[in-house]
Amino acid sequence: MRGCRLDALFPPRVLGFMAWGVLATQAGCAPLPEPEQDDLGRATAAITSGNILFVGNSFTHGNEEPAYSYNKAAVTDTNGSGQGGIPGIFKKLTTQAGFAFNVSLETASGQSLRWHHTNKAAIIGQATWNAVVLQEQSTTPLPTARGGSPTSFTDAARDLRTLVRAANPSANLFLYETWSSPASAGTQGYPSGTAGLQAMQIDLRDAYFKAFRDLGFTGVARVGDGFMRAVDQNLADPNPADGISPGMFNLWSAQDSRHSSKYGSYLSAAVLFAKVTQADPRTLATGAGSAAADLGISAADAANLHRVAYEINALADPVVSVPTRLRITGATFSGSVTAGTPANLTGDAQLASLTTSEGTFTNLVGATANGITSTNTPSARGMVPANANAAATGLSAHDGANNVNTGHFQFGSAFTAKTRFFILDSTPTSTALGDDATVTLVNASNQAVGMYSLALLASDFTVSAAGNASTALATVSYTSGVASLTGNPVGTVQSKLGGVSFSLADLGVTDAANVSGATGLRISSATLDPNVVGLYTVP
Repeated sequence: MRGCRLDALFPPRVLGFMAWGVLATQAGCAPLPEPEQDDLGRATAAITSGNILFVGNSFTHGNEEPAYSYNKAAVTDTNGSGQGGIPGIFKKLTTQAGFAFNVSLETASGQSLRWHHTNKAAIIGQATWNAVVLQEQSTTPLPTARGGSPTSFTDAARDLRTLVRAANPSANLFLYETWSSPASAGTQGYPSGTAGLQAMQIDLRDAYFKAFRDLGFTGVARVGDGFMRAVDQNLADPNPADGISPGMFNLWSAQDSRHSSKYGSYLSAAVLFAKVTQADPRTLATGAGSAAADLGISAADAANLHRVAYEINALADPVVSVPTRLRITGATFSGSVTAGTPANLTGDAQLASLTTSEGTFTNLVGATANGITSTNTPSARGMVPANANAAATGLSAHDGANNVNTGHFQFGSAFTAKTRFFILDSTPTSTALGDDATVTLVNASNQAVGMYSLALLASDFTVSAAGNASTALATVSYTSGVASLTGNPVGTVQSKLGGVSFSLADLGVTDAANVSGATGLRISSATLDPNVVGLYTVP
């Protein structure tokens, strides 16, 4: 079956409390995905009828034909502009599925949610709306460093939620996550190509899901994530400027590479259809008289867009990671070590354990270093390292690549949310522990993965004031290398070790699946002496 009318079989209140999958089976409908669970364990209930209002700008009403005026006679444009857009496509999809929605749109080109709250409260705040979909201006949710204003976004979303719920306490409110685009990514300072699209989309997704959780919305329609999924699956060309690759389509407008094309508009409506109704978009018709056919989208392309919409809606909500940048407060070493407070490394020594506020960990893995650009000779206690890379390799704690400048530290395996990276840094006892450094995720080819980076501060490392080694992780007197660290005679100047640990969350990663290609870290610093770089896993 292409669709079925469950509202004709069960009262709306029953639909709101019973599992869609059970009802669909009893009614003889095609199998549908299980309701998505949010972080509070609540299922997103299926909505298959009622009055639904779409609030947004040209990312909702469409920017060009055939989407702009599509199905306008079947929807209500509350501003009288004669627009159909994505709400018009949504209406047609729900009609195809046998659902009964009264679809309205309140849209204004280029405007933000704050503008709608200020100027259109009389429309949005009507008690008639059973569901309201809010779409923010496309760059407002981005971080301020990318030209956005996330506080403005959340404040306006909060006020609109309050407005809608004051009129109808049972209204469902959805956030419509918009998409990154080749034009916007460049304008907002993201890198070119797919990496920039991904980085921008992650920022948008994080903002929408933060608002969803913080403000208590019903759900997020992950339209922008759908765009990226189509790119990742080689359905959509990520760089339309150089022509559309054979077998691909363009999700963005050929006019500006920012607004949606008919393909992007159709995918947007399909994702919204799946999220609001919880019905399986893969069952939607693609032949004559369908929305896809009306828009000039082939059955094959429509089927792929339906599948992408299904897959995006079936995903669990992204995990919100908690930053875990922590000072290392304790360490143990094996090998040539003299016990004391702190321990003194007198020769070949290996790092055996680390302690942070999360616990003590012995499952340490040392990185393999390469590409270190330091021009300083590595210092050593014992055998002199062959080069700077060797000085920073493995868990050997007696060596130091002095002033790393830039180096790559590879682990060769994927990371998870439970991965904790660590850096042990050596500093003369005459100074405070720690050095500023920038850490970036890299792949096996030492290329940056997205825009994930962390600015470590000297204050993030183990606390140890100048002239005081008592709280350091260990002390070491180097026997060769840089004169200022070894002294005259060699080995008479003592240094101390401190450290910091951090996670993917500290690098800005909210879902480890997004960085599956990352295998290492790039560390850049004019002063950092990374004796050991490694990782461990928390339970």
